[in-house]
Amino acid sequence: MSEINGKVLKHGEQTRTMHWMHMITFILLALTGIGFYFDIGFIGGIFGGEANASLVHRWAGVVFTVGPALYILLNFERFARFMDTIATFTKDDFGWLKTMGGYIPFLKGDVPPQDKYNAGQKMLGHLIIIGCLLMILTGFPMWLWRGVLPAAFLAFCYNIHFWVAVILILAIAGHFFLAAIHPKSRVEFASMMMDGYIDAEISAHHNEKWFNSLQEVKE
Repeated sequence: MSEINGKVLKHGEQTRTMHWMHMITFILLALTGIGFYFDIGFIGGIFGGEANASLVHRWAGVVFTVGPALYILLNFERFARFMDTIATFTKDDFGWLKTMGGYIPFLKGDVPPQDKYNAGQKMLGHLIIIGCLLMILTGFPMWLWRGVLPAAFLAFCYNIHFWVAVILILAIAGHFFLAAIHPKSRVEFASMMMDGYIDAEISAHHNEKWFNSLQEVKE
């Protein structure tokens, strides 16, 4: 492939702001949740005691819920395009999954061209959306209605809340590794968390379908 100069805007300002907010609240929720489950006093001490840690967990959950809801309301067309993108799986997406995008050395083969999000990111998107909904639907009843709901239902909510949290923490840890540390894809972190731009040459290689649809490359 010939050299392509310049940068392209991949993530807008509101999207980056929402990502920052969700990342910070997720870290707070994960940290305090781990402290509660494993009874780690040190984590509670970071927040000035278990009572404060509990407050942080609950109100971080509110921001974790309200923030994306406002983003969707203010950017519904953009969110609809995102959902349409991650819901569309083509033969190229399945080809990406066969090679895992070239990230796993022993899986050989050509990596097919991808859209704005590759097949792995599409699957992660579904996992995060479903996981977050389950966390919200189980978390708020345990907080707001624990005095009136049956004990069996609360226990069910607790178990779902815990295991979905485990899955999300592992998934987000893998996402962070690929987006911020892995040499093939760590430029994604700066694009999402900083100015929103990514090198055109990298985008043309990793997101060829999306890059070919763009109208502007910033010099």
